[in-house]
Amino acid sequence: MRSLMQKRFQKLFSLPEWVLVQKAQRGSKEAFGKLYELYVEKIYRYIFFRVNQDKHTAEDITEVVFIRAWEKLHMFRKGSFQAWLYTIARNAVIDHYRSDKPTAMLHENIAEETDHEEKVFLSIEVEKVMKSMQKLTEEQQEIITLKFINDMSNKEIAKILKKKEDAIRALQYRALQALREELS
Repeated sequence: MRSLMQKRFQKLFSLPEWVLVQKAQRGSKEAFGKLYELYVEKIYRYIFFRVNQDKHTAEDITEVVFIRAWEKLHMFRKGSFQAWLYTIARNAVIDHYRSDKPTAMLHENIAEETDHEEKVFLSIEVEKVMKSMQKLTEEQQEIITLKFINDMSNKEIAKILKKKEDAIRALQYRALQALREELS
């Protein structure tokens, strides 16, 4: 018979993720590797946009996130594993900015098939949006990044930011309104 803790975990996770978390907590590097594969791109993308599209910094911080996750996995008990991982990523970005002066670097990867004119136009648009986003508050930048770049639900964002869903909707509305004003 399953323990009460196992039943709770099963309700909180899809079965494969729940099993991977359980195995990783028991020390399975293979299970943690699968969790890594499941989340590395999402975490990297989140960090990439939080560090002004600096590829090397994003790679370094992503590495730190997964090292911390492995080291602290025994502390994870309940809730969304994804939200727990994004919280680690958020804290790692905050730590980065505390220890480093932020630099604004814009690097956009544009598909090779587009012609030169489209590249120039897209580059100008990306730069304009990124400059406008930097004028928003940290919280507004984070909401836009999580919602529109990482495609997260308001419920997931609420767990990461430790706020109510209604507060997330209001912040999102104000963030988009502020971004719209900056862009016009």
